[in-house]
Amino acid sequence: MPVTTAHVRAEARQLRAFGWSFRRIASRLQARHGLRPLVAYRLAHGWTQEDAARRWNERWPGSGPVKTGKAWSYWESWPGKGGRAPSAVTLWRLAELYRCRPGELLDGPDFGDLDARAAGVTQAGAEASGDVCVGLLPVAVALARGEEGDLPTTASIEALLAGLVSGWVPAA
Repeated sequence: MPVTTAHVRAEARQLRAFGWSFRRIASRLQARHGLRPLVAYRLAHGWTQEDAARRWNERWPGSGPVKTGKAWSYWESWPGKGGRAPSAVTLWRLAELYRCRPGELLDGPDFGDLDARAAGVTQAGAEASGDVCVGLLPVAVALARGEEGDLPTTASIEALLAGLVSGWVPAA
C-alpha cells in the first residue's frame, strides 16, 4: 500500500522531535519510501514546495527570477520526464537551504562499489600488501579535527597516528 505524503511528513516531524539530523531523516525517507534526495531533504525540514521557494526568495532576493513551488516541482522530478536539472549554483544554494552537501541532492547510481578499497580490504590482505593503516586515516581525520570542526593538518594526523599505531613513522 502506498504511503501518503501526510504519513511521510508525520514521520519526518516525529524524527525531528527525536533530535535526528536533517541528513539522517532524509536518508531514512529515501530508504523507506524511495524518495529522491531533493524531496527527502525538503520533507526532512517539514517544508512544502512553496515553503522552500519562499525561503529561497528570502535568502537570495533579487538573484534572478522569483522561485515558486513549480520550480521545486521541476527540480524534484528531474531526472525524470518533465523535470529540469538544477544548475551547479542552484544545487549549491539548495544544499545551503537543506544543510547538506550538494552531491547529496543528486540522484543516480553509486559507482563506489567499483572501488576495491571501498569494498573493504581485510586486515590480512592489508598486512600482506604492506598497507597496515587501511581504514585508519578516516578515523584519524575525525579524531584530529579541531574544536571548530576544521579539517586537521597533516602534522596533526601524523601525530595522532604515531600515538595509535606502534612503529608509525611520519611521512618525509
